[in-house]
Amino acid sequence: PGWHSVAIPSRSTEQDEYREENGETDWGQTSFDDLEMERGVKPNDTTLYDWAEAVVEGDVEEGRKEIAVVLLDENGETQAEWELQEAWITAYDPPELDAGADGDVAIESITVAYDKMDRVEQ
Repeated sequence: PGWHSVAIPSRSTEQDEYREENGETDWGQTSFDDLEMERGVKPNDTTLYDWAEAVVEGDVEEGRKEIAVVLLDENGETQAEWELQEAWITAYDPPELDAGADGDVAIESITVAYDKMDRVEQ
């Protein structure tokens, strides 16, 4: 809860050109985009910063996580879920602080890479 925006990663699979030239059909490598998320800064919550620091420090135990992105309806019921395995933060962007922002919320964002993503059936 509390995420301002979440960009669910897309994936693409290319056809293997070598096999195509030889009259065979075969799929090439599948690539995944990164997960991008933004949320308002929460008082006394350094969870994202701490996770990013664990990655920078090379702490694999704390740096790699199993996470899920869950889409809820207006009643809080799960509509869709994506599980990301062995996820780690590749970029942490702290909020931009602007005294003249007229009450805008300070936003922090992360970019997350992962080894595998599954869409979970409900």
